[in-house]
Amino acid sequence: MGKTLSSKQKWIILAIIAIAGGIIYELPYLRYTYYKPLQLGLGLTNAQFGASMSMYGLIAMIFYLPGGWLADRFSHRKLIGFSLIGTGLGGYYLSTWPSYTGTMLLFGFWGVTTILTFWSAMLKAVSMLGDESEQGRLFSFAEGGRGIATSIVALSTLAIFNALGGLTTNFKYIIWIYSTVCILVGIAAWIMIPDNKPEEKVGANVLKDIVVIAKMPITWLLSVVIFAIYTCYTSSSYLTPYMTDVFGLSAVVAGVVATFRSHIFRPVAGAVAGTISKKVGSSIPVMQVTIIVAVASLLVMLFVPINASLVMMVSVVTVLIGFLLFMLRGLYFAPVGEVGTPVTLMGAAVGFISTIAFASDTFNFILLGNILDKNPGAAGYKYIFMYMIALFAVAFVGLSVLNRIVKKEKKSKSDEQDELIANK
Repeated sequence: MGKTLSSKQKWIILAIIAIAGGIIYELPYLRYTYYKPLQLGLGLTNAQFGASMSMYGLIAMIFYLPGGWLADRFSHRKLIGFSLIGTGLGGYYLSTWPSYTGTMLLFGFWGVTTILTFWSAMLKAVSMLGDESEQGRLFSFAEGGRGIATSIVALSTLAIFNALGGLTTNFKYIIWIYSTVCILVGIAAWIMIPDNKPEEKVGANVLKDIVVIAKMPITWLLSVVIFAIYTCYTSSSYLTPYMTDVFGLSAVVAGVVATFRSHIFRPVAGAVAGTISKKVGSSIPVMQVTIIVAVASLLVMLFVPINASLVMMVSVVTVLIGFLLFMLRGLYFAPVGEVGTPVTLMGAAVGFISTIAFASDTFNFILLGNILDKNPGAAGYKYIFMYMIALFAVAFVGLSVLNRIVKKEKKSKSDEQDELIANK
């Protein structure tokens, strides 16, 4: 796709894919901004609420690999359009406040529409828009575009929810808005994204592709790195109830802080990460420095006294943590393209890595929900902050090893080119 399009067309397609990639996950992850209204509307405990996300994570983990196979063989336009429309229809069902069983089934369905038919197709579509040197910029700007789209919707829904009194009984209208926007973007994607021509060299044997990918050390290292960073990201959703439960903020005010953390600064974070990555020449050192700052921010959260006078400072730190996490999210798939993974295996590589990298969705929300239920008040949240710090440490070590491998790969390619030139 990237070989036949003009520069202007590439950026238009990137914008559409970014909007699609932002809005489709708003419904499954609506708890990031509206934890309490959604939990109360569904009538679930913290553990049960977490279990719905674990169902989503379990289905996602099953479908990451076959999703990569689909992305290598079928039209990205059709996969992306179908996924958005299906996810939006599921949102209308959520607005009926289904039972616990219905909620579990819905999140399982969303695991299909947002992962099997969407995730790998979206990432491969982005990767195909540029060569190896552009991967960091493309992925970070795609992440930034996702942030712009979700920021607009989030600010609009917050204003509407506030006008409706912030009442749980009126929250269904917010869900309707997200569902409608998701469907409309799906229709736009179906119409505007061109059909990509599947690579002719792609075989029918998905297991053979997986074996090739599994033999690459970078695959396993990047899986561990993304696992740690992504688990920190999902854990950060508890910063919103931390503000309401511990510092006493209202759901609307906490939602405003969460919107800045999860949406407003997301495009800025993507642009910053992409620009720095391009100047440095690699995404890995940028991620390492970002992790160091994130750990320092979490240490502040861990030791800050519970005092109403400090609520503004705590709010700023939570927003900073969100900013840093989106910098990391904008870059953590870039190394796949930076080492020259063949286009014919890109979907398989993304699917394989994602299976491991996002596996924490199967247990993380249950784990953290139980921690909060068993440790009321600030104590439970302190444990979550320590947990995130440990995960960041794992990611930092993994990136250090990964950096050595990437440098070795680049040196090997450079030596091969020099040898070819010398032999001419």
